[in-house]
Amino acid sequence: MRTIALHGFTGEGADFDALRGLLPSRHELVAPDLPGHGRRRDLRQAEDYALPAHLAIIDAAAGEGDALTLLGYSMGGRLALHWALAHPGRWRRLILIGASPGLASAEEREERLLADAALATFLRTQGLAAFSKYWHHQPMLRALFREDAPGRQELLERRAQNDPEALALSLAGVGTGSLPSLWSRLGELRGTVDLVTGEFDPKFTELARRMGEQIPRARISVVEGVGHAVHLERPSDLATLLAG
Repeated sequence: MRTIALHGFTGEGADFDALRGLLPSRHELVAPDLPGHGRRRDLRQAEDYALPAHLAIIDAAAGEGDALTLLGYSMGGRLALHWALAHPGRWRRLILIGASPGLASAEEREERLLADAALATFLRTQGLAAFSKYWHHQPMLRALFREDAPGRQELLERRAQNDPEALALSLAGVGTGSLPSLWSRLGELRGTVDLVTGEFDPKFTELARRMGEQIPRARISVVEGVGHAVHLERPSDLATLLAG
């Protein structure tokens, strides 16, 4: 069994190490770093952050083997949806954690583009420490970064290696406002699609409900006691889902 796992904004492939450690040995999990993150933090050309560059990384990770499971969290979920729709015969199962198919209207996308541009300016002018203080205190991430959260210190140490310019370029390249909406194409997803959210993430739980109404073989799982980042907050639940 093979799973390709795609991390979220400010994350990296190492975010899936705990999940990998809970899977049976026969289950291979490949988690590439996406542009502007992990070992790809030093990219500085705009084309390196465009959607085709991200899809090429997923292509390389997928290889030429049997149909695989594709797992994506938040930003990685958006990218997983784009890849799955572009390659309908190369996957058998799609697991989306706290993910969205984009913004339905041009007005919403324009507003989000402006918001992402302001956030990129904040990163460039105020630096990583100020940005992290803001980012980590969002309601949907509070459970992940609470003082007694397991793995919190290791996670903070990884996030402290992020580069403000790389994150700003990532927002411009594949931020929610930059990518086209996929709402009208959800009915094309023919494999099994698991929509996973946390109890403390009501926005994305509602989005999952709406997505589930349009995806032919959708299953919705709401994990109790966690927020947006289910793969980091409760990897054991995700391992059980993957093994099922």
